[in-house]
Amino acid sequence: MEWLDLKRLQDYAAVSERTLRDWIRLEVNPLPAVQVRGKILVRKSDFDHWLDQHKVKPLDLGVIVEELVGAVTDGR
Repeated sequence: MEWLDLKRLQDYAAVSERTLRDWIRLEVNPLPAVQVRGKILVRKSDFDHWLDQHKVKPLDLGVIVEELVGAVTDGR
């Protein structure tokens, strides 16, 4: 079980420390972290799992077009 401080996690995730702090403070589904004597630590496996939950879903243009056509047809 590997714990990363924000500096090491910043290097691992290729994002700024501010972004990491923002993710930790999210109201919904925050990045799991602990604070020990003022130092914030994140378990590497927790970060990987959390990041997997935020995968970008591909757009289905067919569904979008159907919704738009339906809205126009229904007079919305």
